[in-house]
Amino acid sequence: MHIPYLTDKYKDMKRFQFVINVLLKHGLGHIISRLNLEHHLSFWRRIVRRSSHYETHEIWISAPERLRLAMEELGPTFIKFGQILSTRPDIVPAEYIKEFEKLQDNICPFSFEDVRAIIKKELNLEIEDLFKEFSEQPMAAASIAQVHRAVLSSSLSPVVVKIQRPGIEEIIEADLRILFALASLMEKRIPAAKKYNLVGIIREFERNIKKELNFTKEAYHIEQFRKNFSDEPIIYIPKVYWELTDKRILTMEAIDGIKVNDVKRLEEAGLDPKVVARNGVKAILKQVFVDGFFHGDPHPGNIYVLEGNRIAFLDFGIVGRIDERMQQNIADAILGMLLKNTQQIIDCFWRLGTIDEDVDKRALKADIDTFVERYYEIPLEKLKIGRMMQDVLEIAIKNNLKILPEFLLLAKTLIVIEGVGLMLDPTLEIISLVQPMVSSVVKKRLAPSKIFHDVLKLTTEVGSLIKTLPQEIDLLLKKLQSGRLKIEFEHQGLGDLLKEFDRVSNRLSFAMIVAATIIASSLMVQSNIGPLVFGIPLLGLIGFVISGILGMFLLILIIISGRF
Repeated sequence: MHIPYLTDKYKDMKRFQFVINVLLKHGLGHIISRLNLEHHLSFWRRIVRRSSHYETHEIWISAPERLRLAMEELGPTFIKFGQILSTRPDIVPAEYIKEFEKLQDNICPFSFEDVRAIIKKELNLEIEDLFKEFSEQPMAAASIAQVHRAVLSSSLSPVVVKIQRPGIEEIIEADLRILFALASLMEKRIPAAKKYNLVGIIREFERNIKKELNFTKEAYHIEQFRKNFSDEPIIYIPKVYWELTDKRILTMEAIDGIKVNDVKRLEEAGLDPKVVARNGVKAILKQVFVDGFFHGDPHPGNIYVLEGNRIAFLDFGIVGRIDERMQQNIADAILGMLLKNTQQIIDCFWRLGTIDEDVDKRALKADIDTFVERYYEIPLEKLKIGRMMQDVLEIAIKNNLKILPEFLLLAKTLIVIEGVGLMLDPTLEIISLVQPMVSSVVKKRLAPSKIFHDVLKLTTEVGSLIKTLPQEIDLLLKKLQSGRLKIEFEHQGLGDLLKEFDRVSNRLSFAMIVAATIIASSLMVQSNIGPLVFGIPLLGLIGFVISGILGMFLLILIIISGRF
């Protein structure tokens, strides 16, 4: 069977077979069967699989846990993909999300000799020429990179050096092709999978993980955050050392603080957890509603507290961007909820392009009415934005709305930062911090300068459309008159059907040749013509041997295909 997206036939197919064997090992053979991939298993594996015990060694473990264990065994790409899926409640059941959230990419560090070689290759100097001190043991090691502490030779400044794992790009490229292949097969073989656009999800994942592999992009993220918070003394962003940074190496200022979730140490250091909570939440809200550029992974390990209750953010590999249009619609939706205006919330969904024509508008309005009623009765100081975000996602999933990836990342960020804030200060009123930000977005939109800018932009776009429309219509009519107007038609699934017919016809032809050879050999034996061997005509005997070999070959092909 042809597998789409697999280009390097030998390496890709070898890895593809390994993926299938791992799925089988963890009791996920039903996935292999649904995708019709049994013929990629070895002959012995197929025989063993049919002896029921092979897939029952983990039968006591739930299916989500088995899939999580398989992802961990398959390595960094699948672990990262599982982590991304844990943020997609619109396509992944809750029990799988809970399991995928356990995925960890802490693995054994690579050798210091490799570290030395990478620095030499990327920065063209030896470690001793760049650093006065360099810890041979990494302070952290993950699937994509590991981090070492060091001291610069030039300024004696303490730094951390993030170094990409050797060969990781090639591994991820190969695994991405396999993920694309599996997604494509699922869309073809499982009708219900088509509506989730699995190939599109893998494509989005590909873009994100390739950004994460480019440390130069992460360095630019850090610089952007430093610029956005240059006037905010309560927020500290580490400095990037550009002369020691490239695509595979990131060198930045070392931050020595206290992890934000270590409340005991915060109090012992004379810091105020309540002030820290407000500072952290306000920083994220500014990123979302003012800058449109926010930290996408603000878990406690990425937030340190410094002297004076200042917040330091770390690890800028995952960031989110929301444009002005999304900012305004989110602000309008929050105001619509506070004002008990259901239609305003629905209009926001519509403007964001999340509502298709086939969405049941009545059912959607009824669900949003229930949502508004539920929260309208709760005092503002008791509203939890994380719970509200989860309820909005549930409404979107129930009504088959399109959920934008940016909104999902935003929802996750707000839920996580609220959890951190409430851990530090159980009395924290997040909605009271959100209201001023929302009001500033609305005021910004109603400012005369903004209205003038929007009118000018609209006028320019309309003018451009008026200029080009006659030319486009003229071109369309000319093509129609000359018979050169082409309409593209894309069939879905017929390719595999034609290949299957071709395979069946080849086997039938092969079987007919074997049968004809047997009949011809039988006739020769009956005629008793030609030289005899053990009293049997030699040509007839040769014919029987050939037909036997061909028949056995056909039987082996059928067994290998997994279909009898």
